[in-house]
Amino acid sequence: MDNLLRGLALSIAALTALPFSDACESWLETRKPYISAKTHYEYSLNINTLGSFFGELRLQEIDGDLVRAYQKMRQQKCGAFSINHECGVLLQIRKRIGMPLADYQPLPLPKAERGRALSHEERERLFRIAKENPHWEAAYLFAVISVNTSAGPKETYTLRLKDVDLERGAIRIQPHGAKNVHRIRTIPLNDEALKAARRAVERANQLGCREPQHYLFPFRIRGGNIHHALYDPERHQTSFKTAWLALRECAQLPGFRMYDLRHHAITALLENPDISEETVEDIAGHVSRRMKKRYSHIRMEYKRAAVEAIMAKKKPAKSEKSTTLTAPPQEITQLATLLANLLKSR
Repeated sequence: MDNLLRGLALSIAALTALPFSDACESWLETRKPYISAKTHYEYSLNINTLGSFFGELRLQEIDGDLVRAYQKMRQQKCGAFSINHECGVLLQIRKRIGMPLADYQPLPLPKAERGRALSHEERERLFRIAKENPHWEAAYLFAVISVNTSAGPKETYTLRLKDVDLERGAIRIQPHGAKNVHRIRTIPLNDEALKAARRAVERANQLGCREPQHYLFPFRIRGGNIHHALYDPERHQTSFKTAWLALRECAQLPGFRMYDLRHHAITALLENPDISEETVEDIAGHVSRRMKKRYSHIRMEYKRAAVEAIMAKKKPAKSEKSTTLTAPPQEITQLATLLANLLKSR
């Protein structure tokens, strides 16, 4: 026990003696057995960003004013969500050395944006325009796969060749790209998505991606245009932002995000009364309670119509049947005449 405590004290002393980036890397190494590979990768990115600002400072020299200066600087490039994540890593490291930042304040998050779905005309226009420009081919293939499978941007970026099963017509979302464990799933491909997946594999092969672990959308190394640029098969594309913004403008869809392609797919699934919510979640991985509530009235109306159809199958009353007779049978006519004669004879 004494050895354990001495080792802990030594590690804290070492962290406080190292420059910021080195201290963070040492801390991250101690966290490796306890976090997922995805979290480890994200933490390393956060540490690189933090290190570019805090430089050679020691952990104990960073106070609330410096953190607020960092937040202000980062707000020029990204949103509150990312900044809070980066500062969260710093908070964990400061807590490790027994010096938590008491006056830290996270940035307020904007209200969650409500995703939007495309109308039939908008969808047709978006993909028609995207297909016409060869410079947007990667963005086009990504969009077709996403809108037909509900795979989000990162889930699509991180697809490897081994995750695309063209023979069975399916893609597998792996933990590295999934937002959480509920989003790890296998998604079948419809005809449109399968065609796009085939072309994406062909494109990846042309760019040097031939091994199963190579990415479907390899990272484009800076420099050169799309016809002459070099690609790294071991790294995945991180964004199609430039192409997407240009495409969105040409398609007259201001504000339509890449993530909205997933929202469109989920909307189409939820609007179909023949598809259960369980099946929707099997495909999408997770559907927010808000989205389920939003479409619950549509599904309820179809359920009500189904219940009403039960009554429609009841047998009609006998009186209704009798009204369908256009003329009485001959026997009834004869009997009525005989009865009338008998009554007259009285």
